Amino acid sequence: MSALPPEPVIRAAMRWVNHLQHSSIDRTYSLFASHPAYRDLTLTQYSAALSWLRDTGVIDDRGRPAHVSGRMEIALLKSAFLHANPLWLQDADQLITTANDLPQDASAVGEALGLSSHEVLAAVRMSWGKIDTRTRQEVGSAGELALLRLLQEIGSVTATHVAAYADGLGYDVSVEGNGLCLHLEIKSTTRRGRLSIYLSRNEFEVMLTDPKWRLVVVLVGTDKEANAIGMVDSQWITDHAPVDTSSLGRWESVRLDIPPGVARSGITDLNGQVSENHLLLAGAQEVRPSWLVG
Repeated sequence: MSALPPEPVIRAAMRWVNHLQHSSIDRTYSLFASHPAYRDLTLTQYSAALSWLRDTGVIDDRGRPAHVSGRMEIALLKSAFLHANPLWLQDADQLITTANDLPQDASAVGEALGLSSHEVLAAVRMSWGKIDTRTRQEVGSAGELALLRLLQEIGSVTATHVAAYADGLGYDVSVEGNGLCLHLEIKSTTRRGRLSIYLSRNEFEVMLTDPKWRLVVVLVGTDKEANAIGMVDSQWITDHAPVDTSSLGRWESVRLDIPPGVARSGITDLNGQVSENHLLLAGAQEVRPSWLVG
């Protein structure tokens, strides 16, 4: 995480982008250095803006603006958010619901680009969506593999990562052996204070028809290992999932914000397969996340 560019640098960046569409870096720099209209900013600020544009990929190796769809001002603002990844962006879906909720630094950069507060809000939402999707993919994969490693340490069962070769089964890992058969849908998070998961329509419908299906939540640590493990009851999911109200409308994915007290520690089906102190059954070995009940 880093700070958003200061107002003079973002203004300089916009000037660079406008001129580089039809001129070279050297010629544009000379223009900024010599023309009175551009002396409201310093050469240091122009240089900082050029470095920032390169770092964010807004301009390519040839010094030309990369192809963007829509307004360049919006593209610059999104690049600023994604590159800096300020702390508030991670929870923007909950913290920033209207233009009145915009952080001061986001508003300042948007104002420097001549954007309205509603355009800044739209850029925040688009940036959060991109980061959230990328993070869920990375953390999701890490959580699946971390849980798989723990399950494969149990000598009495066989754990198979079915999601690695079949994407439509509605679960990620199968566990079989010693009288046990489980189909585990794994949701992963790095957050200790908040638990939100995304469930597809296919996963939900498999849950409704497969008594072996379990929703397992994995808290992934910085080492990409499992720090906590819990389960969310299928009935709770059923009670809070959307309901189609028309044959012309059908939900395909849902986000469930799971309050404290719902996720229960460990995979209770593994009782008798591992010791009661094992992470797979105990749920946590150190400090529990606030969303996990002992």
